[in-house]
Amino acid sequence: MVLGFVTKSALAGWQNVPPYLPHFQFYERHRTVISTTCPEKILPIIAAYDIQQDVIIKTLMSIRQLPQKLRRHKSESASVPFGLHSFTLLENSPTELCYGLRGQFWRTDFGLEDIPDISAYCAALRPGSAKLLLRYQVQQLAPDEYALCTETFIHCPDRAARLKMTGYWLAIRAGSGWIRQRTLKAVKLALEKTANSVKADNNSLD
Repeated sequence: MVLGFVTKSALAGWQNVPPYLPHFQFYERHRTVISTTCPEKILPIIAAYDIQQDVIIKTLMSIRQLPQKLRRHKSESASVPFGLHSFTLLENSPTELCYGLRGQFWRTDFGLEDIPDISAYCAALRPGSAKLLLRYQVQQLAPDEYALCTETFIHCPDRAARLKMTGYWLAIRAGSGWIRQRTLKAVKLALEKTANSVKADNNSLD
């Protein structure tokens, strides 16, 4: 796999294919290792994380939404910042979070579709649109040590959509990856900071 492009042969042997999106042509993965005695807090922190609180992520997202803002008439309401609230929750278990998105992501306004539930997400795409799955998984590596992985899967049903997505993917892949990495780092720091505070409190009582 080169630059996140998935071939048919690579997909045929893919391990851990997401059931909500078994076919995809674009893929990105990032991972961090977290030391914590509270692994049950990892995914809730992800779900509640506001990317707008990170100055760099906020700046990157503002740049991405700049064309949309410039095209809007002054009398129109301001555009809503893009974030996890824009996605539809597909899976929420102790070890996995999955979010879905449908639209034409290369458009200035993302061309997002309204997805009220899982059935709407899994429905067939209309020509020229794409489907995205964002997955977070937690895996125990050792006592009090866990891997948090984030993966992005994108499926385009036709050649026209794939060509448009290819150009967009090459343009935003690095920035998108940076956002994912900073999100993982924020979760890691939050949990390890809490663990260190608890340890310090316990030591002060000894």
